[in-house]
Amino acid sequence: MKLNLYNKAIKLLLVTSTLGSFIFGIFSTFYVTYVQKIGETIEMAGASMAVFSIVSGILILAFASLESSVKNKRLLYASGILLRSLSFLLFAFVSSFFELLLVQILLGISVAMVNPSFDSLFTKYSNKEDSLSDWSGWEGFTAIAVGIASLVGGYTIQHFGFTVVFVGMSLFSFATGIFLLSQDDKTL
Repeated sequence: MKLNLYNKAIKLLLVTSTLGSFIFGIFSTFYVTYVQKIGETIEMAGASMAVFSIVSGILILAFASLESSVKNKRLLYASGILLRSLSFLLFAFVSSFFELLLVQILLGISVAMVNPSFDSLFTKYSNKEDSLSDWSGWEGFTAIAVGIASLVGGYTIQHFGFTVVFVGMSLFSFATGIFLLSQDDKTL
């Protein structure tokens, strides 16, 4: 496997996506515990994750033609990450199932913006003769990031609580979005 790391756009996409996977991984492993902490059941944790997944899936399909017409995919990618940052911050203030559903819907909207725009950009800049290497690199970095995030998340939640995790996730996402917005169109 030979990653296309000489390409600045691929490096940038790998770093931002891996960081996003790490941030998501910190919390996703402990989601049920969080839902129980706000007074809900495992069943409600499943229902709220279903809402998130269904919303993001429907919007990815619905936005397909709209997102295809967007010229600046970097802007769409960065905007989705900034919206994700807001979603993570709002998790710190959730106190009811209804509020949890609203935040999950917002998070689903952000995923519908981030994932297709990332895929489009990554495909655009990947090595056309050996895209398998680039995509395998992305998959590998993502899996490693989620594994490390599970360790970090477990430790952080145990010792500092969910609020610290949500604020940290939000800040890292916000910094990633701002960083992407600061890049020129020639880079990405």
